[in-house]
Amino acid sequence: MKLSKPMRWALEALIFLLVIYGISRWQSREMLPSDGSEMATPMTLVTLEGDTQSLFQPGQRTLVYFWAPWCRVCALSIDSLQNVENDKLRVVTVAMDFDSIEAVTEFVQNHQVTAPVMLGNQQLSDVFQIQGYPSYYLLDEQGSIVAKSIGLNTSIGIKLNDWLSRI
Repeated sequence: MKLSKPMRWALEALIFLLVIYGISRWQSREMLPSDGSEMATPMTLVTLEGDTQSLFQPGQRTLVYFWAPWCRVCALSIDSLQNVENDKLRVVTVAMDFDSIEAVTEFVQNHQVTAPVMLGNQQLSDVFQIQGYPSYYLLDEQGSIVAKSIGLNTSIGIKLNDWLSRI
């Protein structure tokens, strides 16, 4: 049976999406579980401005985005965060694996990051089982981890993970 062009394109698109999904699942296999069974560890971190801020605020969905200033993929994907924050989703970014505060500040300025920037450390990396950058965890209103990802992200992918985690 020969498929029409639109049917063949649809089938190829479906196969492509399944491959991308499979790769994403494989990359994040060592991260914390995202089935809602794991709660994010309550932590207060120092912000880039020198204040302290809680990583998670009860009653609000939170996207915790881990990145490094030297990471080229982070530079490509951090702009996606500007399009996902809204009144129902709080976005916080956590700078990791940096040599200096100046490197973090330069990255934030170059990419016009508007989300709060917190400063992470190896202990935080261990707690969240960060395997690479960028990585993110989506927390529900109670602080349960409901989605995760590692690698290049788009605002569409983040919004889709947020939507799927509500089903």
